[in-house]
Amino acid sequence: MDRNLSTQLAAIATGVGVGVAIGWLLRAKIHHSLAKHLGNKSKEMAEHAFDEIMGAECKLVIVVRSDLKMGKGKACAQSSHAAVMAYEQIRNKKPILNLWRASGQRKVVVKVDTEEELLEVEREARKAGLVTSLIRDAGHTQVSPGSRTCVGVGPGPTQLVDKVTGHLKLY
Repeated sequence: MDRNLSTQLAAIATGVGVGVAIGWLLRAKIHHSLAKHLGNKSKEMAEHAFDEIMGAECKLVIVVRSDLKMGKGKACAQSSHAAVMAYEQIRNKKPILNLWRASGQRKVVVKVDTEEELLEVEREARKAGLVTSLIRDAGHTQVSPGSRTCVGVGPGPTQLVDKVTGHLKLY
């Protein structure tokens, strides 16, 4: 075999080997970060979460109460509060943050008819291991102080977020 060809083949084999090793190290690091993020939840849940997000897109869904009859500007402000709070909660959770950024930081706004529905969505999201950001209004303008106006679900794996919010209509 030509010496130049064998040098090239050795370089390719080394590159593939290094690539596989880096891939396994990154997988282990992301898996560890997820397990840490999920806290006391089981190892199986961490593995399931890892499988859910690898290669998946992420999104943030903001659920707004329509029964409060907020004006468009008020609903936008409340949704912005939910988005900022959601970001604050994940800014140190690099795997989810990076996947959300890579997915274009997608945000979708949907609606529910009652406070009870809003709180049920939040409970289901928490049970699924998703980040939630429940917003209570200060009451300076259109709604009573302490009114729960919206909840952010995620950012999280689109498939998992959709299990909780996919049935809701766009705002």
